[in-house]
Amino acid sequence: MKLEGKISIVTGGGTGLGKAIALELANAGADVVVCSRSIGNLEKVRDEIMALGRRSLAIATDVCVKEQVDNMVKKVIDEFGKIDILVNNAGVDRLIPIMDLTEEVWDLLLDTNLKGLFLCTQAVARHMMERKYGKIINISSTAALGAIEPGMTAYTASKFGVVGLTKACAREFGAYGINVNAIAPGRILTDMVHASRTPEQVEQWIEVSKSAAILGRLGLPEDIAHLALFLSSDDASFINAETIACNGGRTNLMGR
Repeated sequence: MKLEGKISIVTGGGTGLGKAIALELANAGADVVVCSRSIGNLEKVRDEIMALGRRSLAIATDVCVKEQVDNMVKKVIDEFGKIDILVNNAGVDRLIPIMDLTEEVWDLLLDTNLKGLFLCTQAVARHMMERKYGKIINISSTAALGAIEPGMTAYTASKFGVVGLTKACAREFGAYGINVNAIAPGRILTDMVHASRTPEQVEQWIEVSKSAAILGRLGLPEDIAHLALFLSSDDASFINAETIACNGGRTNLMGR
């Protein structure tokens, strides 16, 4: 199995992309720690991972709070002795026109999507640098590649930041044998889509999503999970500082 003996952390691992990625890594042989603010969903995912014969922890963690992140990382090292893989997936979205965007919502998105990624990366990379090995996968968005909808100002800014942070971290960590890459998902139907839109907006989003992709379909969480598995494995050992789109061929990015 590609990841047998590896220890991984997946943030935002209780639902959506995070859940799919966590189960994909477990199916490939990794022991997987899932964390997010809500412990209920995490425990369900933990139980699914353990049913696959893997070890797992569910740790309630607000990735925006340094103390909680540091405590989470310490628990993982105390329990498993090492960390091989970090998937920075925790994120939020709000569809709000810029003139209606409040400072509170701006801070929520930038703190969760970018600051949280920084805090988790910093805490885990200290350990990876000592071991001279690690795989860090950051979840960005095709919004960071130019596929921007109205109302995505804060979300887009945060995801552009993820791409920049990915490159900067890869530059600093490369000498320590650490690969840092990002995935830019296209339109993937997850709980976050429903949380940030009305039912009517969701239906419209689905139809536009199908027509916006050359393949003519929505993406599945498993599509992102397959790519995350590849980047987590040593098959991707010579890929670094990259942001890889997984979007079915977005027609509005064909000229990029």
